[in-house]
Amino acid sequence: MGGSAGQAGSAGANLPVVYLQLVLAMAFFGLSFVFTSLALTELRPITIIVVRLVISLTLLAALSRVPMVTRIIGTWERPRRGDGRRFLMIALFQPFLYFLSENTGLLYAGPAVASIIVATIPVVTPVFAFLLLRERITAATVFGAFLSVGGVVLIVLADGEAGGAHPLGVFLVFGAVLAAVGYAIALRRLPSDYSSLTVVAWQNMIGLALFLPLLALFDGAALLGAGLPSAEVLGALLFLGAFPSTVSFVFLGRGIRVLGATKANVMTNTVPVFATVFSVLVLGEALRWSTVVGMAIVISGVLLSQLRRSKAHLADDPAAADPAVQSLETRAES
Repeated sequence: MGGSAGQAGSAGANLPVVYLQLVLAMAFFGLSFVFTSLALTELRPITIIVVRLVISLTLLAALSRVPMVTRIIGTWERPRRGDGRRFLMIALFQPFLYFLSENTGLLYAGPAVASIIVATIPVVTPVFAFLLLRERITAATVFGAFLSVGGVVLIVLADGEAGGAHPLGVFLVFGAVLAAVGYAIALRRLPSDYSSLTVVAWQNMIGLALFLPLLALFDGAALLGAGLPSAEVLGALLFLGAFPSTVSFVFLGRGIRVLGATKANVMTNTVPVFATVFSVLVLGEALRWSTVVGMAIVISGVLLSQLRRSKAHLADDPAAADPAVQSLETRAES
């Protein structure tokens, strides 16, 4: 494959692919709010999470046997000695704490308010990324993150849905924000030669093991007396398991490990944009000018936060100069 110079070139050439994957990941995350709210009309939060993880693991097991897929996202590998605790930490943050906080919070806060709170992820991330990972923070990244948060708030206020949130819902969804930041930090500390498929498979398998006792304790009685969900809810579960729980995390994980926690997490502010577009195109909801302005602000903030530094600063950027990250990129394309 060549030396480090070739790897660096490959890494640079692959950046458009990484960004495209992040955009698709955020699109699926945006739709997940709608489908989760639909599933909550018939199922309890922990039940939804467990079903999502079972569907995801089934899909990943099938994909791991398809050579064309494994050439892109790798095979399903066993953690090496000493790395088990790192995978446990990743799974503890995501899916366990994140999904538990978000799904339960949606019972009290609603999708609109939740999207505002989730929009603080790229604002909180740089603080922890600097303290724990020593990721370099630029003024453009910080300003872009705050600008995109302002756009998200404008989008939600345009729909008149920002009021009436229960404090418990706000608290729980902000717990999801902290879990997302913890996930990004833990993932960056994992050795870079693990494939994307391996990371998502093990985080979901360990997460499932963590959720099963809670399922038996809180939802067991309700499940015994419940019938099959409606066709709409079954469809929502299949989408949630296949796309947000599988494809999105494969793409997000790659983005975090290539771009760094701060830059990758700023992309989460495009989630409400995709949710709004979906509501207009599929559900026929009205599109207000204030919503369009808010979407433009979000996109501008995200683009601003992704501005590359001068070559003089690249050596200080873990996402740009780390040979391990370059090796990951080269492997993904081989």
